[in-house]
Amino acid sequence: MSTQTPPAGGTGQVSAHPLILLGMGNVHRELLGILDAKAETLARRYGVTFPVAACADRSGFILGPDAEGGRIPAGAMLAAKAKGAKLREIPGAAPVSLEEALGAAGPRGILCDAASMDVVTGGIGLTAARAALGRGISVAFANKSAVALAFDELETLARENGAGLGWSATVCGGLPVVNAGRRDLVAAEFRRLRGVFNSTSNLVLGRMAEGLSLEEAVAEAQRRGIAETDPTNDLNGTDTALKLLILVRTVMRRKATLAEVDRTGIERAPAPAAGEVVRLLGEAVPEGDGVRMTVTPVAVPRDSFFGSIGTLDMAVEWETDLFSTQRLVATEGDAIPTAAAVLRDAVHIACGRPTGPTGR
Repeated sequence: MSTQTPPAGGTGQVSAHPLILLGMGNVHRELLGILDAKAETLARRYGVTFPVAACADRSGFILGPDAEGGRIPAGAMLAAKAKGAKLREIPGAAPVSLEEALGAAGPRGILCDAASMDVVTGGIGLTAARAALGRGISVAFANKSAVALAFDELETLARENGAGLGWSATVCGGLPVVNAGRRDLVAAEFRRLRGVFNSTSNLVLGRMAEGLSLEEAVAEAQRRGIAETDPTNDLNGTDTALKLLILVRTVMRRKATLAEVDRTGIERAPAPAAGEVVRLLGEAVPEGDGVRMTVTPVAVPRDSFFGSIGTLDMAVEWETDLFSTQRLVATEGDAIPTAAAVLRDAVHIACGRPTGPTGR
């Protein structure tokens, strides 16, 4: 949760919050475009700017286009990445260490993590987040693995060091599931939470029902920028399990681990009957002090809530004691909404607006 002082937007002052972009895939490439297109709006409406202090891919960190000593314009960096180049191979790149990247961002900086998932160790995303939060530098996650594996630790680090923490981009891209659930369902107890959390598997199942092969459907998802080069975690239920776990831990506020999620991938999808469609559903149901979590492909009636959503949709339904049943749905055909969600968290952090009360 953010404990920073909000900028004095009402006085016309504008505060800079340098970004470190960890992972230069579709999400952060789109984020760079949004930052350029919305710079004036961000400054005028929220009193913030987001210069890019450092960037990193698998080759390591380099100084960003807005850092002192950064010699690669954002456009040139994007062009090089589109051709498959590594950041440190780009002529003029200024390689730096993680610590140097954090130093370039400074105490008002925000680490944006969209690195590849590592569901075993948390990978570079968790390493970098620990280092950043330990220095009081805020973190906004699109990468799910660190949040799913170590949320309690990260939240404690953020609180102890006066840093902001955002993770709304980890679940359903731009759909504000985390924000709505954590901030607005005050004092509520969950009876059930379920959803179609993975756009790749939803698109693949839908296209296969229309006659495409698995390979053709996956290729379409990759062309749209919503599937990774290796879509295994999307298709085997791991991505859905991580998102479900994040909601269980941060919105339902229940202790749980990834090993407790009973997972089945779309390779075992049932054959739908007439009037049915198949969705990969994640579900969490409280049971005593614990919670039962499942991810499995299910045939649902076409005229039901989950049956009626499109192949590019993600959807969530939750039932609580105070707020009855609520449903959220969004259509996302590319990586732009997820990139926008990273920006949303960065703005909330910069303006001192927490995702919601931490509770006790």
